[in-house]
Amino acid sequence: METGYSILQSSNFFVECFRELMPLVVAATLLYLYYKKKITIIDALLYAFATEAYTMLYIGPTFTATLFVSVFILVEQAHLLVTGRQQIKREYLFILLLPFLSQIAVMLLTQLYKDPFYYPNGSNAAFYTRPLYFYLKTYLPLFAIGAKIVQDKDALSFESFLSTMKRIARISCFIALVQIAVQVIFRNAELSELLGLQHRYLIAGINGPLDVRVQALFSEPKTFSAFLSLAIPIFMRDRNYRMTFFAFVMAVLTSSQTFWVNILAASLLFTAFGKISAVRIKIVGTLGIIVGLFMAIASSKELLLKHYMSNRNDPVYRAIFERSAYRYDNEIWQKNNIIMGIPLQRDMELPVVDFLKDEPYLLWTGYGAGNSTFIPTRYFFGQLTYQNRVAGVGGHNLNMRWFFILAEFGAISLLFFFFILTKTDKHITLFNKNYLAYVATCFFFSQIDLFFLIVALLSAYGDKEE
Repeated sequence: METGYSILQSSNFFVECFRELMPLVVAATLLYLYYKKKITIIDALLYAFATEAYTMLYIGPTFTATLFVSVFILVEQAHLLVTGRQQIKREYLFILLLPFLSQIAVMLLTQLYKDPFYYPNGSNAAFYTRPLYFYLKTYLPLFAIGAKIVQDKDALSFESFLSTMKRIARISCFIALVQIAVQVIFRNAELSELLGLQHRYLIAGINGPLDVRVQALFSEPKTFSAFLSLAIPIFMRDRNYRMTFFAFVMAVLTSSQTFWVNILAASLLFTAFGKISAVRIKIVGTLGIIVGLFMAIASSKELLLKHYMSNRNDPVYRAIFERSAYRYDNEIWQKNNIIMGIPLQRDMELPVVDFLKDEPYLLWTGYGAGNSTFIPTRYFFGQLTYQNRVAGVGGHNLNMRWFFILAEFGAISLLFFFFILTKTDKHITLFNKNYLAYVATCFFFSQIDLFFLIVALLSAYGDKEE
């Protein structure tokens, strides 16, 4: 067991056994319901994603119900391909081969120009095998999910996807309410962990006014808040203001700062750009305004931090601004983490940004899919994961997913993915276009790969206007 995962485990053996068995139970149940035609493949994926609080940590933190459902889909699609019942379209072949092309480009750079990487234990063998692991475990399952959605497209629709989103949001908000009640009334860590909460989000004094950051059954509070930020525009469209308010309150209680950015994006996109038909203009315009606002905040950060410090004992200020103030305050860290006005997470995006600043030629090719393990350890000095980095344990995840594509695959691939994932059928509804643009904008700040893939494919093959 990797030491970096111990903070995620329950101290109670039986609780941990329950949490580690649940992914298999959930995945098996969802696949059974799918093959009995009780739910669609999109329903199965969304429900699996909404239960990632339960994970098989003994193997690794990514072994969730979503992974097992994805692998099952991958095996099925591979079988159809081998038996000749499934064909890969020519336009998708490049997407399938993209990680290999990226790795070849990086290997040529290291051999012919410069090798900027760190090899744990002095061996570079993993540099050639790590991308294969990423390809089989992460990239290929997403490709198979896309193929499965296209295969089942006649049974799927954008409206059915929205209905499932609303259903999961209602259930998850109720679960979050139960989590709050259990924590406030019983103060029992084991009971809260059974209900999906991680112990690190139950520590008094650092997890909001209620001493708990709710996450429902999602993997983390920030993931739950990202999901709710995607559900709120749907409730608003349906004029379900009661559920909108309920979801908003639960998202605030996650103490996630990304939620506020996503809601800002929704406010801008659905109002200022809502009538524009072109999806890409909506995305670029919304992101441009958000970056401009971030830059304005960054230029006034000293004044804003001073104002926060004078009001930090106010529970409202602490609940909303405490984590933001921490992001902007460099007094302790003595290191600038602000890029284009955006305060990057010091243990996630910042080390990668610093690495790419020192090796700017990698912006064209990326450092290679799955190769974050080989970023030199000096960029992570002072972080909790530093020893794992020295030992070469685990990779380095990034929440800002457009930046993730840039870092791993390079600028050329980023443009390719942007254009392929924002392609729409000209007959889809205006709300569908707005929603795709909104998800693509949130993708800049949140790890919502699965949602973006689903919405992109439904927008390319989905509902027609009546």
